[in-house]
Formats: sequence, structure tokens, C-alpha cells
Amino acid sequence: MSDPTIRQQLDLARKAAANRDWRSVSSRCIAVLKADPRQPEAHTLLGLAALEGGNAQIAARALNTALKLDPSFGEARVYLARILAANGQFAEAESEADKCKEQITSDPQLLDTLATLYSHLGRQPQALALYRQALVCAPEDVGILANTAAVQIFLGQRAEAADLLQRALQRSPEHYRCHWLLAKCRHTEDPDEIRGQLGTLRTLAERASPAALPYLHYAAGKLCEDLADWPAAWAHYQAGAGAQRQRLNYRSDEEAGIFDAVREHLGDQWYRNQAAGQDDGETPVFIVGLPRTGSTLVEQILGSHPQVQALGELVQWPLAVKQLAGSRDAALISRDSIAAVAGCSAATLGQRYRQSIAHLRNHQRCFTDKLPGNFLYLPLIARALPGARFVHVTRHPMDAGFAIYKQLFAEAYPWSYDLQELGEYYVQYRQLMQQWQALMPERIYTLDYDQLVADPEGQTRALLDWLGLPFASDCLQFHRSERAAATASAAQVREPIHARSSGRWQKFSTQLQPYRDVLARAGILTDPAG
Repeated sequence: MSDPTIRQQLDLARKAAANRDWRSVSSRCIAVLKADPRQPEAHTLLGLAALEGGNAQIAARALNTALKLDPSFGEARVYLARILAANGQFAEAESEADKCKEQITSDPQLLDTLATLYSHLGRQPQALALYRQALVCAPEDVGILANTAAVQIFLGQRAEAADLLQRALQRSPEHYRCHWLLAKCRHTEDPDEIRGQLGTLRTLAERASPAALPYLHYAAGKLCEDLADWPAAWAHYQAGAGAQRQRLNYRSDEEAGIFDAVREHLGDQWYRNQAAGQDDGETPVFIVGLPRTGSTLVEQILGSHPQVQALGELVQWPLAVKQLAGSRDAALISRDSIAAVAGCSAATLGQRYRQSIAHLRNHQRCFTDKLPGNFLYLPLIARALPGARFVHVTRHPMDAGFAIYKQLFAEAYPWSYDLQELGEYYVQYRQLMQQWQALMPERIYTLDYDQLVADPEGQTRALLDWLGLPFASDCLQFHRSERAAATASAAQVREPIHARSSGRWQKFSTQLQPYRDVLARAGILTDPAG
């Protein structure tokens, strides 16, 4: 195969990749490599095809081969960094990402991919810089505009994000993710403007694809709430939740099995019989509970203390559990992985977790890890990390349920889109936390969201005192911080503490009845009024 023919085949392979025709990509690259095995571009495209096909190990081998042939081939390093991050090797992923930033300066799609990786690693300022660089190369790319706006929302730059989203929608009026993001960062109080946005959303929803419907309905629900049109808001939230639930492969009996496995394998007996790991003098503060109950607010308060480092919503702990358990399940947690990790050394698990966050840590002894679902692992964390403390953030069960139900999450919380399933999950969570509280009361501090917003200083002082930290007035000015909050609550924590959402569920008390009935049968709600 001549050099011009090789170039022609590689160009055709790239066109096939753009069309996501991975079979054609593979066949053309294999043909090229048979003629010349020292083609880094062919190895890279072959690795990308394997990666998109779910074969990460094959992809990594191909990409490493490309980098051996040409260490400056930045495209291969971008995809390798993606694989490392997906495998929980975050420090290695960031190292590879840092190496290739100067090698892809003129490729908007690779810059976009790398920026998304930095965002997933919690490096929002670095992500924003790369997105802006990508926009210089491709100023009208709607996907890059949306991604840039999403990070700006995380960083509190809502007006700038809205400008980018409106620009994107001028080019692509039906881009449903842009409509959803725009509703989240809406900065107008003009009811006529809001109604105009609503009219657009409703028109789009009439002909939208199943993938688009959740975004459009959740955006419309948010705007209807802004107008205090409660019946319309509920109608959209319910339609959005229903559309999202249809797209998910979720079984409540499998979820219940995970709770059963936690109690069986990591419960009271395991905790009392398990040797503790080594205390390294650090104080990890795990902020746990359910999403949308105030955990982001608590992390922002603690992270504003001069003696605390806020690490954000990390997946390092459940990934460390999964890896040590040797789990090959696609899910982050399973019955088998829980059973397997119960037989592992807690000390080894603690070491693995520390190693996985080492690249994020600074000199502060105290740091936060705010992944709500870590409540499942509290005895395991307590034994693996003897210095760990747990802040359990709670909220009125009805406010919590409504706040969760009206939020469109990314890939997490599949139980949140059906009121019956949401209630069942809440009951299991509540019962498990009661068990953990009884098992290790000295390690768990329960902080009520409604009390926090009613008395910010008093509740903050009490929490800091429990953690052995002096009071710092900066904790009450958290909304002035430049730290990113990459969660569904990103916009809210850019404002001073307020109680506007407390009691909001009462606007929807009739519609929430199926959820309330589940909680009432479990004895969680005894007052007929909620």
C-alpha cells in the first residue's frame, strides 16, 4: 500500500469515525497497519473504535502503541486519559491530560474532549480554559457552547453561561440540552420572557425524541415554578420523570438487594469484628445522605474554613471498593461487590482510597468528600479510615422527596423518577442510617437542613465544634467563594443561605400522595399533614 493510499484510507477512517461507523474504522485501520505497522494515527483510530465498542483494554494497548511510535501524538494521549479516568486512575489520567494540552491546540473536538475530562476530574477552571480555547477554533459549535456554559454554571458565571446558550440556540433552536441549561441559569424576572421560553419548550416537546423529552419537560417545570404556576410545573415534572424512567433499566428489587447485602455483609457484626486500618492523622469528613437535601451547601460551608479542603463529589471511594472487590459489573455497586469487599482488608482499602485522592490533596489535615451515596459504606469507611467523621445531612422527608423528583440527574439515582420507587428508596435509606447511627453514634453528626437555613451561624458553630475546628466567619460567606460546585445544586450555593425551598412540597401535596403513602406505611410520617 503506497503512502497516498495509506493517507486515503486514514481519511476515510476518520470520516467513518465521524459517522460512528466503528466497524469501517477498524477494517480500514487494520488494512493500513498490515501495510505499515508504524502508523500512530491508525493505532489511535483503532483504539478509539475499541473504546467506543466497550473494549477498554484493547483500546489502551492500541493507544500506548501509538504513543511509543510518536510520544507527541496528542490525540492518542487524550483518549488514553479518558480510559484511565474511567478506570478510577484519576492521578494518571490528569498526568496524561497535562502532557497533551499543548499538542492539540488547534483541534476543537479534542480540546472539547479534554476539557470534559478535566471537568469530570473536578478541575473546572482548567476545563473552562480549554473549552474557551475550543470555541476560538470553532465559535459556532453548539456542543462546545453547551459544554462551556455548563462549566460556567458550576463556577457561578450564570449570566455568561446564558449568553452562550442563547447563542447556541440561535444556531440550533431545538438543542434540548441548551434549553435545559438555560432554564437552570435563567437570570430574568420578566414573566413575559419566561412565558415566551415556555411556549418554545412546549412546541419542541410536541415533536421531540424520547431522549429530548426529559430535558424539555424539566426545563419547563423549572420555568413554571418561577411563575408560581404550580399545577403546570407538576405536569411538566411528572412528564419529564415519566419520560426519563422509560429510558432506564432499573429494578427496585435489585436495589433492595443491595441494601440487604450491605446489612448482611457490612453490618454490626462485621464492624465489631473488623480490625481498623492505620490512622494517618488526617480527618476525612464524608458528607452523606440523599441528593438535593443540602449536602452541597454543607460542603461549601466547611470548604470555606481555612483549615478544611473541599474535594467535592468524588467517586473514588466506591471505585476503590469495586476494584478491591475485583468486580467486573458495569454498575458501581452490586451485591457481589459488597460481599467480596467484606472479606478484604479494611487497611488495604483505606490505603487505596488515600492513593486515589493524593493528587487532589493539599496540606490541610481536614478534607471533605461529598458523595451522598457513601452512606451505604459507613462502617466500611469507619474501619478503613479511623480518622473519618460523617456528617449526615437530612431534610424534611417531603421536601427531600419533591426536590429529588423535580431534578433531572445525569446517570445517577435511577430510583428518583417514580414516586413509589422514590419512596421505597427513601425508606431503605432512612432505616439504614438509623442502624449506622446506633452502631457508631460518636462518628456521625446529623445536620438538619431546615435548622441550618433558619440559624446558619448557630448550626455552623455546632458543626465546627464537633469537628474540633474553631469558628471562622468565612464559613457564612461561602457564596463568595470561587470554588466550583459540580452538582445539581451548583446555582443555589452561589447565593446566601435562604429558606425559599423549605416547605415547597406543600404546593404539590396532592400530587405527592403516592410517595407520602409509602413513607406513612413505614412509620416515617405520622402526621397526616406530612
